[in-house]
Amino acid sequence: MATLTDEQVNYIANDIRAHGIRLEGLQDNLLDHICILVEQGMGEGGEFAQLYAALIPTFYKKELYELEEEALFLASLKGPRLLLGRGRFFAVLIGLFLSPYLFYVVLDLLHALPVAYYAPPRVLLRWTCVGCVWPLLSLLVICFTPDRFDPLVPRHAKVLLGGGALIRVCPG
Repeated sequence: MATLTDEQVNYIANDIRAHGIRLEGLQDNLLDHICILVEQGMGEGGEFAQLYAALIPTFYKKELYELEEEALFLASLKGPRLLLGRGRFFAVLIGLFLSPYLFYVVLDLLHALPVAYYAPPRVLLRWTCVGCVWPLLSLLVICFTPDRFDPLVPRHAKVLLGGGALIRVCPG
């Protein structure tokens, strides 16, 4: 495996600072990560300048300082939080709104639903199912919105639950 020269490492470190990364810990982590990836590419026969120029844009969408902003945001959060992938987030919510239907189906299969003359459980069944149908349909529409229509939760996004805001969509 090829190794980088001190000049190349200094070039990468200066470029990271020039892109707006001010946090020293983040600078060091990025430097290590980038150096490893460039060395791997050089071991496969690539040139430093081309590898570095192709590698840097893979770390951000618009600018490299987005990483620092995200790190500062996550460090500022107080309290418990949970970061879920888009698929897991929708699976949990759809399961939550689908559970009353499954509950009543299981009760029906076990012949445990009350008889027709006992009205309160039937009313509860009806309004639970009606109250869950619209959120369930809305979630399905949001979940399956194609990328070309600018979905509310993009395909590779993460969803942050807790930490100040109830729900925050983080770009992936």
